[in-house]
Amino acid sequence: MSPQSGRVAVERGLAFLQKDAAKWRKDRECSTCHHGTMTVWALCEARSRGYEVAPEALAETAKWTKDRLERIDLPRDTRPGWSMVSTPALYLSVIALAVPGQDAVSADELRRIAGHLLRHQEADGSWAWSSAPPKNRPPPVFESDEVATLLAYLALGPRVPADPNEKSEARDARERAAAWLAKAKPSDTTQAAALRLLVKVRAGEPAEALRPSIDEFLGRRNGDGGWGQLRGAPSDAYATGQALYVLSLAGVANDRAEVRRAVAFLVATQKDDGSWPMTPRSHPGATPAANPVPITYFGSAWATLGLLRSVPR
Repeated sequence: MSPQSGRVAVERGLAFLQKDAAKWRKDRECSTCHHGTMTVWALCEARSRGYEVAPEALAETAKWTKDRLERIDLPRDTRPGWSMVSTPALYLSVIALAVPGQDAVSADELRRIAGHLLRHQEADGSWAWSSAPPKNRPPPVFESDEVATLLAYLALGPRVPADPNEKSEARDARERAAAWLAKAKPSDTTQAAALRLLVKVRAGEPAEALRPSIDEFLGRRNGDGGWGQLRGAPSDAYATGQALYVLSLAGVANDRAEVRRAVAFLVATQKDDGSWPMTPRSHPGATPAANPVPITYFGSAWATLGLLRSVPR
């Protein structure tokens, strides 16, 4: 596979994301966790990688997405099913971590998001999606409280002062989260494994110390070169794109054979409209969503992000 075919897949993916987000916005008039945050993430990453991104398009998409932060400063709503942590808040924070120099999320917005996260931490140290019924938190996005806690742990990292003696609510919250994660049984999903690896990367672990975790993560691949959301599950765009993205952040070289095979899988499975095929799944006992649009968008966004980090510009 030539680098050119990878770049073409990126361009087609970006075009699909923007077109489909515009349609969603027109039809639904809301940004959601997928058509808003993931569009901002892909456009920020594309611009940082040298792809042409219209400044007004990114600014308008970010403004639309951040409408979801309107109530971010309110006290936590204690009604059952209403106390969930904000998914856009989590993702916007991680965008700021993953794409240095991005300006879609301001320092003040990140400060407000951090306050929201601190208010929504559970007494046991976790962040929970479990207060909502299973049908309203489908995986892989709302996969587990472990995933929510890993994302929040990452998001609060930049709020911890360098001086270990300086009082910090963010540090205290992360210490409680780390204790909860250490006691909780790790979920055996690709997404959770990717985020656990990213936590080690953000902690500054040296390459030699990261190698066993990277090798273990690479060992989750299927025979076609891609990753499935679960062990033994078919490879898909969500898991494969997310895997490539995190491996890049972990310093894995793009010319490594495993990366090249995963890129080839994504290029080969992209549809003519620039999206990737995805199949909704559910938690045990719940019925998978009938509408494939959200997971198709999320999967296509992760595939595009993974290619952006893995194909030379």
